[in-house]
Amino acid sequence: ETAYDKYVASLSEGEYPVPCECFEQAQEEGELNIYDWAEWWPEELYTNFEKEFGIKIVRDNFASEPEVVAKFKLNPEMSYDMINGIGLRTTFQMIEIDALQELNHDWLPNAFNYIGPEFTETEQDPGCKYSIIDSCSFDAYYYNEKYVDDARLPSWGVLFEPEEKYRGRITVVDDMYKVLADALAYLGYPIDSDDEGELMEVRDLMMKFKPFILTFDSWPKRLMLEEEAWICGGSYAEGLMLHKENEGITSQAPLEPSRLTTEVMQIPIGAPHPAAAHLWMNYIFRPQVSAFMCEVIGMQPANPAAWQYLDEDMQEWLAGIPEGYVAGCREIGEKGLTGQGKELRTAIWEELKS
Repeated sequence: ETAYDKYVASLSEGEYPVPCECFEQAQEEGELNIYDWAEWWPEELYTNFEKEFGIKIVRDNFASEPEVVAKFKLNPEMSYDMINGIGLRTTFQMIEIDALQELNHDWLPNAFNYIGPEFTETEQDPGCKYSIIDSCSFDAYYYNEKYVDDARLPSWGVLFEPEEKYRGRITVVDDMYKVLADALAYLGYPIDSDDEGELMEVRDLMMKFKPFILTFDSWPKRLMLEEEAWICGGSYAEGLMLHKENEGITSQAPLEPSRLTTEVMQIPIGAPHPAAAHLWMNYIFRPQVSAFMCEVIGMQPANPAAWQYLDEDMQEWLAGIPEGYVAGCREIGEKGLTGQGKELRTAIWEELKS
């Protein structure tokens, strides 16, 4: 019996093996260099993969998505095999700088036997040529119920036009595209608008909001748990993660649907271990692995076969999302990421942070 036969025989119902060619090449490669967020995905995902396949994982972490793009702009050939956890917008920017290699769909049966068209036909990467979405959520803000009581909940107005008592108690994510998308949604405009008049209204809103900001932070978990911050602009998924540690911290779907947040896996152009990268992606798309990952990070699985394995707490959290809400959210398109859309956002953001 070969190692491949043993691997195939070990799979549970609903799990598809990669082709023999991919498995054997991954075994020969023996290593997988992953670039991802620190302390985000559960550690067991990495250790279980290493144990099952005998492939050593070497991880490096980034602090923000703009950091990923900046790093690959300097050197698109960097020797990472896999980037986990960045969104569609960053994926679009990575495709633009030719930093990604095409995926071999035949080597990803767990993904392509399950994933639906809402995740494969995106504006940023039609047909999943360079990337694949493993989970999604949407922009929201989370808040500490001990301090925050506002009749406007859950409108974005609670965050962007706060009451005086929240001065210096609000954090926002250090990401101009995300924050300005949410402000545009609050004002009733498309989140990827490149209209100067609409963006100047956003600028005026942000300048009034500026004195209320405690800090710009990529993951303000500590500030919320230590109650230095009472409200934070982030995602619905982050709200669940914090709710697990402090039940007083909660999140709701904002009245004005904004940005779809997606987590995407992709293989850089200079990857030295591409078969191991495909094996990893196929492993993450196993229904039970996908469910476990999503329970920990609070996101919805892109693999519909994973939903049946989600625990009760997760099912309950997702049941709090109004029906059809996620379909009303979308990722920022090209108009907001290039040309005048990008220039105006950059100018607003620089003024806000100065």
